[in-house]
Amino acid sequence: MAYLDSPCKGICHSRKFDDILMCCGCMRYPDEVEGWFDMSDDERQRVLKELPHRNPKQWKLMNPDKEFPAE
Repeated sequence: MAYLDSPCKGICHSRKFDDILMCCGCMRYPDEVEGWFDMSDDERQRVLKELPHRNPKQWKLMNPDKEFPAE
């Protein structure tokens, strides 16, 4: 299995978006941040695909050089 790097941006500050607590930098939920290195590659890939759609405006702000994914 290929190792998937953490999406951490080094801005580890959690706040509520639409009443759901997540990291402002990487858009992960607290349990995903804490358990990232214990997840399988498939679990990490699932989380990475979900991140942009959790809060598109914040994701675009934190990833200005990336194209927003269609899915």
